[in-house]
Amino acid sequence: MKIWKEQPANQEVEAVIAEYFQLLQNGKLDEATELISSEYDDWLDSLFVVWQDHYLIHEIPKDSSFDGKEWLNDLSWLKDLTIKPEMEWINDKYVWADFIYRDEPSGYVGEFCVKQIDEGYTVKRVIFKMA
Repeated sequence: MKIWKEQPANQEVEAVIAEYFQLLQNGKLDEATELISSEYDDWLDSLFVVWQDHYLIHEIPKDSSFDGKEWLNDLSWLKDLTIKPEMEWINDKYVWADFIYRDEPSGYVGEFCVKQIDEGYTVKRVIFKMA
C-alpha cells in the first residue's frame, strides 16, 4: 500500500491510480490490491461486475457465472481495460477515473478516496460503478 507522510498532491494520487490500472491490465491483481486496497470487502464482486458489463457485451464465454471463475482464471480480458488520463476530483478527497474498454468510454468509473491512516495518507478503492 502506497503511504505518504503528508497529504499527497492530486497528481501523486492520480499517478498511483494510473499504476493500479496498469497492473490490472497486466493481470497482476495481487500487486494492484497491494498498491491500492479496497475500502469494502467487495473486490472480487466488483471485478466480476466489470467483467460482466464490459467483456460479456463483446464475447460469449463458456461459463459466465461468478462461481465458474472464467473471469478470474483467464485475466486476458483486462488487457482491454484502461482509464482516461484526466481524472475528476470531488472535494480533494475523492477521485473518479473513467473506464475505457476496447478503446471506447464505457460509462463506468472507479471511485477512489484519499484516507488518513495512522501511518499517514493512502488511497483506497471505494467502488467501480456506472457514472
